[in-house]
Amino acid sequence: RAEPAPCRVPADRPLPVGPKKMAMGSRYSWFSAVALLLALPDLSCALYEDEVGQYEWVLQQMGKPTALAFSGDAPDRIFAASASGVIASMSMKDGKVQWRRVSAPDSSVRLLRTVDRGLISASEGGTVQAWKGNGDLLWQRAAEGEVLDLLVPGKQSVVIAGQHEVEARSLAGKHEWSAKPDNQASFQAAAEADGAICLVKVAQSASAMKLDGETGKVISEEPLPDKVAQGLRSGNFMVVDVYLVFLEGESLSAFPFCPGASSDFEDLDLSKVQSGPWRLQPYQRTRGVFATTNGATTAVFGVGQKGFKQLRTLDGVAVVGPVISVQDDDETGQPVALAMTKAEGTQIQLMDPASGNVQPAVEVVDFTAAEHGESRLLLVQELRSGEHRTVISAADHALVGIQAAKVGWVREEGLASIQQADFYSRHTKVGKSSEADSSFVAQLAALPGHLAELVKAPMEIAAYLTRVIMARRPPVDTSGLQLMPDAEVPSSSEELRNFGADKLILAVTSAPKLYALESTTSAIAWTKYIGPKDTNCPGTSGGKLDPCSSWMQLLPSSASAHAELVVIAPSALGSKREVLWLDPLSGAVLHKDSIDVEISAVMPLPRKGVQPIQPLLIIDSKKGLHTFPKDAPELKEIAGSMFHFEVDTVAQAVNGFVVPSSKDGARPNNLLPIWNMGFAEGEKIITSATPQLKQWGHVPVHIKGDASILYKYINPNMLAVVSEDSSGLTLYTLDAVTGRLLHQSVIQGATTPVHLVACDNWVVMHYRNAKRTRFEVLVTEFFQAKADEGPWDILFPGKQAALTKSAHDLETPVPMQQTYIFPSGVTSMGVTATLKGITPRSIVMAMATNQITRVSKDILNPRRPYPGTPDKKSMPAQFAPTKDEMLMPYTSVLPLKQTDTLNYHQAIGSVTGIASSPTALESTSLVFAYGLDLFFTPVQTAKAYDVLSPGFNYLLLYTSVLIVVAVWLAVSLLASRKALQDRWK
Repeated sequence: RAEPAPCRVPADRPLPVGPKKMAMGSRYSWFSAVALLLALPDLSCALYEDEVGQYEWVLQQMGKPTALAFSGDAPDRIFAASASGVIASMSMKDGKVQWRRVSAPDSSVRLLRTVDRGLISASEGGTVQAWKGNGDLLWQRAAEGEVLDLLVPGKQSVVIAGQHEVEARSLAGKHEWSAKPDNQASFQAAAEADGAICLVKVAQSASAMKLDGETGKVISEEPLPDKVAQGLRSGNFMVVDVYLVFLEGESLSAFPFCPGASSDFEDLDLSKVQSGPWRLQPYQRTRGVFATTNGATTAVFGVGQKGFKQLRTLDGVAVVGPVISVQDDDETGQPVALAMTKAEGTQIQLMDPASGNVQPAVEVVDFTAAEHGESRLLLVQELRSGEHRTVISAADHALVGIQAAKVGWVREEGLASIQQADFYSRHTKVGKSSEADSSFVAQLAALPGHLAELVKAPMEIAAYLTRVIMARRPPVDTSGLQLMPDAEVPSSSEELRNFGADKLILAVTSAPKLYALESTTSAIAWTKYIGPKDTNCPGTSGGKLDPCSSWMQLLPSSASAHAELVVIAPSALGSKREVLWLDPLSGAVLHKDSIDVEISAVMPLPRKGVQPIQPLLIIDSKKGLHTFPKDAPELKEIAGSMFHFEVDTVAQAVNGFVVPSSKDGARPNNLLPIWNMGFAEGEKIITSATPQLKQWGHVPVHIKGDASILYKYINPNMLAVVSEDSSGLTLYTLDAVTGRLLHQSVIQGATTPVHLVACDNWVVMHYRNAKRTRFEVLVTEFFQAKADEGPWDILFPGKQAALTKSAHDLETPVPMQQTYIFPSGVTSMGVTATLKGITPRSIVMAMATNQITRVSKDILNPRRPYPGTPDKKSMPAQFAPTKDEMLMPYTSVLPLKQTDTLNYHQAIGSVTGIASSPTALESTSLVFAYGLDLFFTPVQTAKAYDVLSPGFNYLLLYTSVLIVVAVWLAVSLLASRKALQDRWK
């Protein structure tokens, strides 16, 4: 068995010991000793390697595919590169990842070429890397500027064509030759033709160069028309073999850039095919064949010495890809493939690039545009048997493997671009509440169902007791689950489900697509593609909803008894933004509407009476008010009592608004500004946060060691804003209703990156201190300046418990603040959630070291006393810790325990967000971290104090109880007989 991992209990936990002495002469002492040893907990509490995976699961993703490649040396694998900087090798049989390398975490991998038993890749940052077929890195080179192309003129060398340098290297990385453009000039295009390297050099004018592929010497150089230089500056062009193809509006033109080639080309008017905004489809080295589309029609062209040749015109969006034979590693092999994903399925055809003739189409019905969108990348592998394997990348970032007409596997790589995530309980009702039919006829109709449940109940109880007593854990049945190819179901997922973890993880991605994952197994419950979105959509900032991204939220909240998933789709080309109301359990659309304004914020309205959907209030960029359903009466009812704030990162201001009320009861149409917070010149807003987990319970007081009470400052309208200037960072904490500043902290020398999280009555900020070259954590906690009046008002609040308090009447809180040194940078932070808020919270941190750890809020406590200096740095007596209060003395370095690492030995990289949700157990919180990889685990901040451990010996417990009962019965029977005999004497 493998070596055990560290024990998952605190290191300072005292180990139980047996009695120091045992009376050897008494048999009762022996029985006591045996009973005590049996009652002791298991001392070998270390976690073995095979015990990892009982509850947690990990999904390692690749991200949005940007390039696909086959190699004749490995016909059973496909290589892929992604926008997340990942290069991976996957099995063609089942789509499982054989190896994965994050080559460029902060940039996209644009180019991927197969060479002799290896790969060459280039990222957007100009990093060129060579890989072995098993994923080992051979060499790495940082090119000057952007890499235009990777050319393979021979089998033993590669030419790296960059903007400012072209160089040739052997496959082992040895430099062979290099060439640079003249001053103030750069290369804009590159291609390989018959062993020579053809380049386009641009300065004030454009020229075509031809280099010897073996020596790098200039063979010839010819000027190009001025139209070429203008087209290159516009950026809407593509390199097809040795031709520059330009698309300007509906005009298509091409120019050869290899000196000596024919240049007698005529422009092509695409309006003769069909009018519309045309765009170029990705070129995948298909021997002079490329495609353009306007979203409704796709035109496939061939380009050669005689100019353009229109090969096919297809209805819908199609993509052109190469056909690679396992007998030849040439990516430009004949024929070429066409793929088109439609509502009824995917159509795949092979086409002769010379004539445009196509073979009969292969219909794949299990991969549709309604679920995945249009096709983006295509690669076909031809086997020796003549069969074809196809890999397609779709608009939702999914990768699908197809053999013949059957879908072999699907990788939902859109999960690597999650923008928002939340938990949803399967037991929550959807939509409006409906009263049950209590008539006598309805009760009689339901009687057979109740009888069937009664018949099944004894058998279920017997099966449960048998499983518990025998400590048998049945194997997890995964036959009915839609799992990712690499997913592994946790061994104790069913046990976790019984403790209230039977929830769905709802997520929206940048694809855009909605996913519902089963929290305990990672299985996909349902998906919904809500694209396509406008690829030329301009982003926005300044406190507005990004029109290029999706937005979702469970309304009224994830803790409400009735909830709906409200989704706002991204802007599509020439259309309004859609607003969808969905059933979170099934993904079914309950209602659909649209809006044609720039959205600034979305707020739920109180649901009163019978409403078909959750009422919404949408605020536009001009502070106009729009309701769904239209003319909803709830807007008038909340007028004067609903407030809104906006953090404007463009104008560098925080503004407060109110939904105004009028004397005549008229419906309000615009927000009314009521306060404004400006910043000094040169001060820039970095981030902001509001209290999390407001929908769940919390404890309003803190009980000290001497049973005295500290009242927490619980303000759901608290807002924390971080700004940066030349001196450092400033943390502002204010009331979002009144705009009143509650606290301000200036951290000299601090700088970005900044991560902020707020919950209950505290704010935690992680930042980098450039002045001291370290990472720090600042914690600020707020209390009420209220004396302890005893527990009577807390235990028996009376009528005061139902009273609400205006934000204008809240007193100024007392802030407590402390700074700690943190050993690592973080990429995201979250907070654990429990149902009642009794269990101490933990801050979950995704560190830059690819680890996810938790830090208890009891450790991040600003009330921790300074050791040995009671007089110098004292705090008010009301808030000072008492002698009986178990509060650690302050230490500047925040201690991190290895046993608090949630992901154990598995690396979880590029985490961008953390979501949490409670379970039926107050001790247990569910945590979901998302980014490039997905990770789920239950977290027990104060250990499992309300449930027995999974390794508890039920068999020994029940056997001991049965033995005691049997002995008691036997002794009672013998005693009664003896008593009876004594009476007869």
